[in-house]
Amino acid sequence: MGEWLVGLAGVALLVSLFLPWFDEKSGWESFAVTDVMMLVVAVGSLGLLLVTARFRSASPAIAYEAMLTLIGAVAFAVVAIRLLSPPGDAAAREIGAWLGLLASAGVVAASLVAMRDERLSRPGRPTDSSGVPVSEPREVELLPAPPAASR
Repeated sequence: MGEWLVGLAGVALLVSLFLPWFDEKSGWESFAVTDVMMLVVAVGSLGLLLVTARFRSASPAIAYEAMLTLIGAVAFAVVAIRLLSPPGDAAAREIGAWLGLLASAGVVAASLVAMRDERLSRPGRPTDSSGVPVSEPREVELLPAPPAASR
């Protein structure tokens, strides 16, 4: 579920770049580098769906979500700064700027939710390491600690 929220936030971030941001200029026209960074976050958000579908283990998706959370947080900070200090002599903040801010915050929040949702076993439904249901969870073998080295 969390991956779909990340993808949805990424689509919203991509759409926001085509809407007016400052004085009727789109996100592409308003920025030099910020728009490219937002495009990377948006495409990366959609890439999470592919990573999750491709690998049976949750590990690659969790690592991807962790990176996306960090990159999305940077994008959110940059968009927030741009809203506080618009480029050039722009006076009006348009709908695209606010959607970009919400979408970049959504990428961060949804990535955090997706990382939490990557558990293989739901309570009361044990699975093996690949996510296949099993009748009982494997017993964990407890080993004694190694003896302390004498000097």
